Amino acid sequence: MKKLIAKHRETLLVTLLGLVIFALLNYLMVQWHEEPWTNPKMGYWSVFRKYFCLSGFDAHTYVTVSKWRPLYELYRHPMLALYMWPLSWINGQLNDIFHINCAIYTVAVAWTIISTATWTLLYKLLRNVVGLAVGSALLLGLFHYSFSHVMLAAIAPDHMILTQFLLILTLFIATRRKEGLPLWQALTLCFVSAGVSLTNGIKIWLMDIASRTRERLTFNNIMRRSLLYLIPAAMLGAMYFIQTETTEKEEHQWQVTMRDKRIAKDSTYLARLRADSLRQAKERSRQTTDSKLFQWTDNSVERTPLLVENIFGEGLILHEEHLLEDANLTKNPRPVIIRYDNRWQYIAEGTIVTLFALGLFCAMRKRLMWMALLPFLFDMFLHVGMRFAASDVYIMTAHWAFVIPIAVAYLIRRTAEIDRRSLSPLLHVIILVLTATLWWHNLSLIAGKLLEHS
Repeated sequence: MKKLIAKHRETLLVTLLGLVIFALLNYLMVQWHEEPWTNPKMGYWSVFRKYFCLSGFDAHTYVTVSKWRPLYELYRHPMLALYMWPLSWINGQLNDIFHINCAIYTVAVAWTIISTATWTLLYKLLRNVVGLAVGSALLLGLFHYSFSHVMLAAIAPDHMILTQFLLILTLFIATRRKEGLPLWQALTLCFVSAGVSLTNGIKIWLMDIASRTRERLTFNNIMRRSLLYLIPAAMLGAMYFIQTETTEKEEHQWQVTMRDKRIAKDSTYLARLRADSLRQAKERSRQTTDSKLFQWTDNSVERTPLLVENIFGEGLILHEEHLLEDANLTKNPRPVIIRYDNRWQYIAEGTIVTLFALGLFCAMRKRLMWMALLPFLFDMFLHVGMRFAASDVYIMTAHWAFVIPIAVAYLIRRTAEIDRRSLSPLLHVIILVLTATLWWHNLSLIAGKLLEHS
């Protein structure tokens, strides 16, 4: 045991640091509306919907863990409700013991473990694959989690942290072998990841192709390997069909029954349903095309402000105005585009983007860089090209933001090789200042919001 601890001492210490950070962050989260959520005076859906408003994240996970229900949209998250069943079962056992709803504690523990694992995997990528020193790898890990909606993903009861973990896990596994991802692992990761969010399956495929050696990157090899992804696709299709015929039908029937009871009791409820229907019809008119798959696209949002204020803006640095409000609310929605009041925020954003671009230039021949970059480009195609989820695109930041510290890691390596005396220390100072500033700014605003109603 002593030899084992000595061998992995560095990893254990880094993991312990991550555990402390994410435990404290999730402690903040469980303080938020703790009383009404642990001792609800109404149904789980109603109580979480009433009090939960966090930047556009959903409270579906809290509801599902409180009492298991298939609330997630199957065509986008075909297996996510099933993944939440073990947490719901654990929560049921805790409810019997403590006689309160322990969903927020159950999710907080699970999210702390997942976030700590993600933090450790990212550190090992930067340390072992890129080849950074301990201090540089730790600094970039803290830099990554200083981004506002990466920090929020570690505590918000939504699927973003699961996606981030699975994508970074894929990078970690693929870089352990010169040949890239073994086929069975690639197909398994595709099935599991696409079960969380369907687009993750495409990202795993892109990572798999990018992990191939140059000798194997021929058109025929790519086509043959790509065709094998029909296996997890077929399995997901089967799971989708089974759930639509079982749990989905039961959930729909239950919702219709509850709606009819509500209409009988509340004469104004039918009018609100009609108003919601009109609002949804107006939103559909802004879609890229009239299809259910494109219902979250919005052609009314301009692409340049979307990039500057939301993707590389709100996703990394919180706006103080309309702090953590939801742009999809029926009443008093957050404006889709908000501009910063202070010039330093644009300077910080521009510096991050510049470091990212320089890092990409330094790492164009690195396999890890391409494995991280291709999913990022796919996300940019969705969010900027198609304007998918444009109204609250920043909540997806955890899906792609890890590409930034990976690119900057290669920039650090390159500057160290060119000149150790000036460029490398200056670069570390810039990243340290950015990291400290973003942690202070984002965490103080998030903590203030969560503790305000504790």
